[in-house]
Amino acid sequence: MTNPSAAEPTPEMIAFYEERTQAHIERVRRCLALLAEVTPFGAELIERGKVHDASKYGPEERVPYIWLTEHHRRRRQGESFDYPPDVAEAVRRAVDHHLTSNRHHPEFHAGPDDMSPVDLAEMVCDWTAMAQEFEQSGGSAHGWAEKTIGKHLLLNPANTALVVELIALLDRQIAAHPNG
Repeated sequence: MTNPSAAEPTPEMIAFYEERTQAHIERVRRCLALLAEVTPFGAELIERGKVHDASKYGPEERVPYIWLTEHHRRRRQGESFDYPPDVAEAVRRAVDHHLTSNRHHPEFHAGPDDMSPVDLAEMVCDWTAMAQEFEQSGGSAHGWAEKTIGKHLLLNPANTALVVELIALLDRQIAAHPNG
């Protein structure tokens, strides 16, 4: 639960959060649908798309994630931004809740190698959606994988190979379906 003494976000911050979060979820859903066409776990990927990041709209995450989104928006614009009192701790708790409540994050699992192929595919789609949003690595998850796997995310060789394969599959699917 968020801290009731934390400052309230402005209507503009809320609107930006809602728009940005929905756009992210739609990009992830598109990626999941594209992978669903070329993997043996297609139906599961479509189901994951229906609930991807739903926790960001729940009471534990929504308001702190509005503040976190504003922090990142301002930082990308080159502005400094300090959270109001009590907000930084609420953001930390919300991020922890998000990471431990969603299967596509390694932190949900006892260890990253406990992630299923579907979990890894959703993670790749999440990374791809972020790369697209921030116009990184040509919209591919390749850059995210390169900066994460072996550094912050320690996967066994088989899961690393699967992630690399899923990224390549998704990149090919995106190239073959540029408008949808």
